[in-house]
Amino acid sequence: MKAHTTSAALKAQARGALLGHYLPLSGAYFTLALFRYLIAVPSGLYSIRPPFGTILYYGIAFGLDVFFGIFSAGIAFLFLSNACGHPVSAPGIFAGFSREPGKAMRIQLLPSLLLLIPNSVADALLTQYLATLQDRWLYAGLFCSLIFLPFVLYVKILYSQVYFIMLDFPEMSASECLRYSRRLMKGNKIRYLYLMLSFIPLMLLGFLTCGIGLLYVYPYRQQTYAAFYLDLMSRQQRR
Repeated sequence: MKAHTTSAALKAQARGALLGHYLPLSGAYFTLALFRYLIAVPSGLYSIRPPFGTILYYGIAFGLDVFFGIFSAGIAFLFLSNACGHPVSAPGIFAGFSREPGKAMRIQLLPSLLLLIPNSVADALLTQYLATLQDRWLYAGLFCSLIFLPFVLYVKILYSQVYFIMLDFPEMSASECLRYSRRLMKGNKIRYLYLMLSFIPLMLLGFLTCGIGLLYVYPYRQQTYAAFYLDLMSRQQRR
């Protein structure tokens, strides 16, 4: 069997696909970041009498995470379309609203549930640190983040292909898309983890430019993920 396509080759494919298309794809990511900023959980909910305020805060955060599954479908649509040579434009980020938005949210439900406790515990501890400035909360938050990190990465990798699958196989139900993503990633988790980690230096450089550089890094990363998916599917078809 032919060797796996290397990360360098996938990135080269991504750069080729992005030529002439950076503006609409960067615009799509900027739009998504703006929406996430505008549709954020009010931090003031924390000040409501505990534990009601805390429960309300994380309940709304969970609901928003599931809702943004629709935008994840839109992002997948944009970059998969671009990888296949189809025209793309920034409004394509809303494509999830016209392609079974309910299914997109049902797909997001399982990863969001699995990551609810890891994300909530670390966030609650770090929020407590910001409120009190006591180092013990900071150390506890960082410790919990490190403890949960392997599990968080595992879940993200396991379901990393799910929105590409949803778009490629519209006849599949949400649960079938989730199962197929698990199947595709069998034997490919380390490859995908390496691909994820390889973008960290570029991400750090992007942050050093006050986030402006991320308008290059995010499309580049997502286009590489789309190339990874197409590589997985080409191997499935040859079996």
